[in-house]
Amino acid sequence: STGIGTDNIDIVLNELDALVNVDFETRQPKKEHKSLNLIRLGTSGALQGNVAVDSFLVSEKAVGFDGLLNFYAQRNEVADVDFENAFKSYVNWNKNLASPYVVSACPELLAKLKGENMSGVTISSPGFYGPQGRVLRLPIIDPDINDKIEKFDYKNQKITNYEMESSALYGLSKLLGHHA
Repeated sequence: STGIGTDNIDIVLNELDALVNVDFETRQPKKEHKSLNLIRLGTSGALQGNVAVDSFLVSEKAVGFDGLLNFYAQRNEVADVDFENAFKSYVNWNKNLASPYVVSACPELLAKLKGENMSGVTISSPGFYGPQGRVLRLPIIDPDINDKIEKFDYKNQKITNYEMESSALYGLSKLLGHHA
């Protein structure tokens, strides 16, 4: 278990990688790197009407609203920058927010897991309320954000759901040479 959020994924992924790819005697990276297969199982909230309650959904891509991957060099080598730009343009992304990043799942793991399950694009947000467009007492910057997200389509890819971990899992795994 990683706990909730991309910040916890950052810790867990880097430490799992260190366990298999760092020589603890010399504190140097090993010459030969091992690749791990990592799968997130968890709950999420649907953004599309065709995602039934209690259904299984496999995330083909993840959009990170948290900005975590932007702190790592070579993030553009693993990110779908064209998708990112199309998304930011379509929703008129507020410049006060962290810039979203988009990363695809490992195709081999995706093929093994998809089966008859629905698939889509998942948003990983840095919080449960405001970052996912929910309002209790605090107003949010863009009250129409979920309407825009629901309508967004990039090359027949729709954003299907919100959760809080997949973008960091996919992005860091790709940067470190793992599969997620």
